[in-house]
Amino acid sequence: MTAVSSTAAGGWRARAGAAVAPWGERGYRIFLIARVLSAAGSAIAPVALAFAALDVGGSAVALGWVLAAGCLPQLLVALIGGLVTDRYPRARILPGGNLALAALQGVAAALLLTRHAGVPALAGLSAASGMVTAFVDPATKKTLPALVAPGLLQQANAFAQAAFNGVKILVPVIGGSLVALIGPGYAVGFDAVTFLVAAVLLARLPEMEAAEAEQSTAWVQFRDGWRAFRVHGWLMLWSFQGCVTVPLWLVGYVLLGPAYAKAHLGGAAGYGLMAAAWTGGLVLGGLACLLWSPRRLCPVAAAVSAAMALPMAAMAAAVPLPVLLTAIVIAGAALNVSAVSFNALLPRVIEPQRLGRVLSLNQAVQLVFLPPAYLLAGQAATGFGLTTTFTVIAMVLLLCAVLPPCRADFRALTLDSAPLPTEETSVPHPLPPSTATPTHTAGEEA
Repeated sequence: MTAVSSTAAGGWRARAGAAVAPWGERGYRIFLIARVLSAAGSAIAPVALAFAALDVGGSAVALGWVLAAGCLPQLLVALIGGLVTDRYPRARILPGGNLALAALQGVAAALLLTRHAGVPALAGLSAASGMVTAFVDPATKKTLPALVAPGLLQQANAFAQAAFNGVKILVPVIGGSLVALIGPGYAVGFDAVTFLVAAVLLARLPEMEAAEAEQSTAWVQFRDGWRAFRVHGWLMLWSFQGCVTVPLWLVGYVLLGPAYAKAHLGGAAGYGLMAAAWTGGLVLGGLACLLWSPRRLCPVAAAVSAAMALPMAAMAAAVPLPVLLTAIVIAGAALNVSAVSFNALLPRVIEPQRLGRVLSLNQAVQLVFLPPAYLLAGQAATGFGLTTTFTVIAMVLLLCAVLPPCRADFRALTLDSAPLPTEETSVPHPLPPSTATPTHTAGEEA
């Protein structure tokens, strides 16, 4: 019994040591600290902007316009952002993008503090931020795999998720209270400062790669990225599932969630508790992935859609606050397990020189219905009521859970057996059914 216990203890110590091993890389430490800082500011800003839009515009429709303005440019520029990420060094994209976001948040804070903010101004600044984010996001996602050894990618993703989500547990609660007490301007100003500090840190990252030596035209590179995206049927299904689940979740949580909190939970402070529960779930999911990795992606993809339906059903039923927060925690944990698995898998099946374009294509597909969803959801909530709207969202999310098992390659996909691509690997082509499974097997975001 003692020998068995010692062996088990040694196994857990080894897993714990492997979980924090990426911290030993200098570039990874700089990258993680920068993300944690910006996450602290970004945890407050959504609460502040949501209630600023509600205060200025007076309804969820006004907030829908602000949110749609932010995601539409991001959708339109997403593919360009992926091309830029693959063509130019990320050492320029990341600091410059964070500086731009700092400036935009600074302008928004100034308008809010001087009481010159209106729905058009907030929508315009949201649109500009979305455009910058379209360049920053693929560069950020592509950077992490370049900072650690391939064998540490799962731990690096999970450790990063747990770390930067950890700061968001208490921050939304504090931020919600601050917004309620002193207004949203100072909260948005804090977000601007964190982007500025993150830009300074990211400028110190080691050189990861130069621009591609052989530059083809943008159109040729786009077609090359599209081929790398479409040959993986499971990836296309994952993305098209996301084009339904992502807009529905964001509509329910980001757009209608503040309206629900204002009507049932006392306003910004209540929504701060919801945001803290969401982040707490993300942290739990990240911590779970540090010590455990699901072997198959299909159950994870199905479970995350079902879990995201829980908070929508809870708000439709107007359950007590502890029950709603528990549902949100479950959804956050499921989403982070899904995101960590996806982020560890994709660099193993997509060549590094094409990864930015594939990430952007995945993001573009998932965002394609988001702008009209933001605009229509506010109208639906006004016309049919929050209860009916939340009920429909929950039902559709549950239906989406059955999509991943529909594909054989998705059902067979494992997270630990795909070969690591190299810079010299050519674009993969579809394989015959007898050999297709190994190509699609390997180890989020969401």
